[in-house]
Amino acid sequence: LPPISSQRDKGHISRVRLHQTANMSDFSEKDMADLLKKKKERIARLKARKAERKKRLEEAKAAAQLRTDLEGADKNDVGSLVPEKPADAPTPVAAPVEESKKVLDSVTVLIGNKTNKKAEVKLGFAKGAFHHNLQPAQRVIKYDKGIQIELETPLEKTLKGQVENLKTKIAQHSIGVGPDEAKMKQMKEVKSIEEERAEELALKAKMLTKGERDNIMASEKFLKFFKSSTKIIERALTQNDEYDITIDYSKKEGKGDEKEEEMLKPGPSFADTLKTNQRAITSIKWSPKHKDLFLVSYAEHQNIMTNDPDGLVLVWSTHTPSRPEYALTCQSAVLVAIFHPSKPNVVIGGTKSGQVIVWDLSVKTTPTNRTSLSTGHTHPVYAIDCVPAVNKAYSILSVSTDGHVCIWTDIDHLEEPGSEINLTFVKGRTENKDRDITTTSFGFVGRDWNSLVLGSDEGVLYKARLYDVPNSPAGIHQLIPAHVAPITNVNFRPPIKGLPSVMSELFLTSSFDWTTKLWSTKSRKPLLVFERCRDYVYDTQWSPVHPAVFITGDGNGNLDVWNLNTDAELPANSTQACEKERTISKLAFSSNGLQIAVGSSSGTVRVFNLHEKLGLPQEDDAKKFYESMQARLKSATERPHSDADRRQGRYHGFSNQSSSITSILNTSGR
Repeated sequence: LPPISSQRDKGHISRVRLHQTANMSDFSEKDMADLLKKKKERIARLKARKAERKKRLEEAKAAAQLRTDLEGADKNDVGSLVPEKPADAPTPVAAPVEESKKVLDSVTVLIGNKTNKKAEVKLGFAKGAFHHNLQPAQRVIKYDKGIQIELETPLEKTLKGQVENLKTKIAQHSIGVGPDEAKMKQMKEVKSIEEERAEELALKAKMLTKGERDNIMASEKFLKFFKSSTKIIERALTQNDEYDITIDYSKKEGKGDEKEEEMLKPGPSFADTLKTNQRAITSIKWSPKHKDLFLVSYAEHQNIMTNDPDGLVLVWSTHTPSRPEYALTCQSAVLVAIFHPSKPNVVIGGTKSGQVIVWDLSVKTTPTNRTSLSTGHTHPVYAIDCVPAVNKAYSILSVSTDGHVCIWTDIDHLEEPGSEINLTFVKGRTENKDRDITTTSFGFVGRDWNSLVLGSDEGVLYKARLYDVPNSPAGIHQLIPAHVAPITNVNFRPPIKGLPSVMSELFLTSSFDWTTKLWSTKSRKPLLVFERCRDYVYDTQWSPVHPAVFITGDGNGNLDVWNLNTDAELPANSTQACEKERTISKLAFSSNGLQIAVGSSSGTVRVFNLHEKLGLPQEDDAKKFYESMQARLKSATERPHSDADRRQGRYHGFSNQSSSITSILNTSGR
C-alpha cells in the first residue's frame, strides 16, 4: 500500500504542534468546548481509518503468504497449511488510541468530581498526528545490583505531562464542559502575556532623578517619617545599654574581690547644645504615664542677638540621651512646665510674660492654646499645678509673683480664667495690710485642694485658702518668717501607702540662705533644719516611695540624699552631680523612686540611679518615720518661740529686698 502521508497531513501536524505549544489560558470556555468536539470527530474518523487499514493489511498479508506456500509446497498439503507470522513482518504498532482513552478517562474523572455529576468529556487528536507504520520507542532496561527498573518511554511521559497540565488548567479556571456547559458561569477573560508583562514593568521600582530625590527628602511628610523612624531605631539600639558585656560568669569571687555597692550611680547625660545654648534649667517633671519620659524647661537666651525663641521645653527619653523626643517652643521664657495628669500628650507651661501655654505633642511643637496677655496674669508665673475637678477632669491653677491666683477650668478654654483670687490678708490682720506678696512656689496640703502654702522671695511662708469655708474665709491666714533669703521651693510629703495621712502635712523648704527646713502645717517652727550646704540650696524633693528619704541640690553642684530614719545631721549619700563652677538648679524623682534627674545651670540634665537599699523602704520604715516625726512635732509645739529661730541663716547677708530667683540663677550659671 502507498504511504498515506501527504503535504496536507504534514501541514496539519504543524498546526497540531502549534496548538500543543499554545497557552490554554488563551482559549475561552466556548473555544475549549469546540476544540474538544472537533477532536472527538477526528478520533472517530481515525478509528475507522485505522480499522480499514488494518483489515486491508491483514488481507494483503494473508494473500502473499498463501501464494508463497502454494508455490513451494505440495498440492496435497495445501489443505493442511496454516498461515504463520512472517519472520520479517513488522511488529504491530501499539495503537495510540489506547493512550488517548487513558487521557479521556483522567479528564472525565476530574471534571466529574468538580461538578459532582458524571460529565461527558470528549477529546480527539488532529488528523495525521500519528503515522500508521510508526515504530514504537525502544524500552530502556536498567540493571543496578540485580534490581530491574523499567523506565517510561518518551511517548508515555509526553501523554502523562499533557494530562497533568490539562488537570491543572481545568482546576484553575473552572472550565465547564459537557451538556451543562450552557448553564455554567462565563469564565473571566485571562489577560494576555503582553498585558501581564506591561503590569510587571509598571510595578517595578522607578529610578528617580537627583532632583526628584531632593524634593522628596525636603518634603515635610518625608522629614516627619524619617524623624519618627530614627527615634525607633535609636531606642532599639539602646535597650541593653546597662548590660555589662565584659562580665565573667565563671569567675569565683574571694573576699578581696568584694566591692562596696554604689548607692548613687551616675547615668547618662541629656544635653542639646544647639538648642539650649547654655540656658539654665527652670523645671524638670517626669511623665505620669510613660516612665522613661521627662520634660525640661529652660530659661531665656543670654545672647540677645539670636533668632531662636526664648521659650523652650525639651521632652527627653531615658532610652535616647543623644537627642530629645520633642522640642516645644514659644515666644516667652518658660519658668515652669508640667505634664497633664490624664492627658500624657499635653504639656502645660507658665511663662515670664504671665501667659499659660498648652502644647499637644500629637499635633505640633508650637503652642496649641494660650492665655491672653490682657486677662489673667500680668506678672511672671513661677508655679503651676493641675487640681482635680468634677467628672474626672482637671483644672489648671497658676500663681504669679504678684500673688495673683488664676484657676483655668479647661485646657481648651483659656480665653479667661474660671476664677481669680488676689492673695490678701483676711480681715483683722491690719499689720500686714500694705505688705507686697511675691510668690515663687506653692504646694497643697495633702489632698486638700483648698489649702496651700506659698513660698516667696522675702523668705516668708504664706498659709492661705482659695475658697470661703465656714469660719475661714478665702485669703492668707498666716505668715511664717521661714528663711532670711528667697525660698526656692516648697515640697509637701506625697501620700504613700501604709503611711498615715497626717504625714502629708509635712513639707520641705529650700532657700538661698544655705538651709533646708522640715515643717508641719501644725507648727510655726521647723521640725528640723539641715545646714550642711555651703552654698545656695536651689531645690529639694521628697521621694515618692520612701517616707523618710529626700534630696537637695546646692550651688556647688552637690547632690545630697537624706534618710531621716538613719541620720538627721548628715546625708546618707552625697556626690558631685555637676561640673565645676556649675550649680544644681532643679531636681526630680522618677515615679519608682530609683532615678533622680539633676538639672544644672549649664542646661545639662543627668540621671542618677539610686540603689534599692537606699531608695526603697523596708517593712518598718513607715512606722519608724511616723513615730519620729510625731515626737519632733510634739517637741516643736511645746518649745516657746524665740528670735533665734528667725535669725537662722542671717549671717549669709540676705535681706527682704533679695533679688528674684531667676536673676540669681542665671547669674550663677554664667
